[in-house]
Amino acid sequence: THLTSAATMGAKGSKEGAGLTDEERRRDMLACFEKFAKAGGFREKVKHLTTQEIASLDPKTYVLVDVRPDELRKVSHIPGSITQAEFEQERDGNAGAYDGKTVITSCTIGYKSGLFAKELAAKCPSLEVRNHVGSIMDWCHEGKDLVDEKGKKTKKVHGFGKDFVRYFPHNKGLEFVLDCPTWPTWPDSFDSKSSRSFESND
Repeated sequence: THLTSAATMGAKGSKEGAGLTDEERRRDMLACFEKFAKAGGFREKVKHLTTQEIASLDPKTYVLVDVRPDELRKVSHIPGSITQAEFEQERDGNAGAYDGKTVITSCTIGYKSGLFAKELAAKCPSLEVRNHVGSIMDWCHEGKDLVDEKGKKTKKVHGFGKDFVRYFPHNKGLEFVLDCPTWPTWPDSFDSKSSRSFESND
């Protein structure tokens, strides 16, 4: 597993991300989310929640569905979140599961989760569906805890390649994992050059 610290990434990452403050990284992240939302056709099709808005909710009133691949979730995930497979299995066994709860979809930045939210809202109009703006990136910007697959707190997070690590905060002690055998297909209308690895001189 390839790891790099935020300090190393900030110094050796993409030229566009070099020297940025965390506030600027968050600004750029949210701008990227908006491009993804437009490309994915879900910005106006589903409602969205920020990390701050999610944190203000009673955990008993919602379920957070992390649609990222298992390889990414094993590195770390938002406490209390469940996988898309777990969510769908529960729904298959009980069509009324999660009725009365808000279903919040989340991923790395909010693109895959936005697509899933749009699909879910169309198929299950009785469900109250929301997409997590900025997803785990925004969660990290808010300084919220992450846990590993054993439920222990961790500072490791999957950075999704050097072109996306620049959108995470770099001054909160995070360690980025950048290798993953499962990579998504981006929409043709969005130019993304996600790298599968990051070479450091450590």
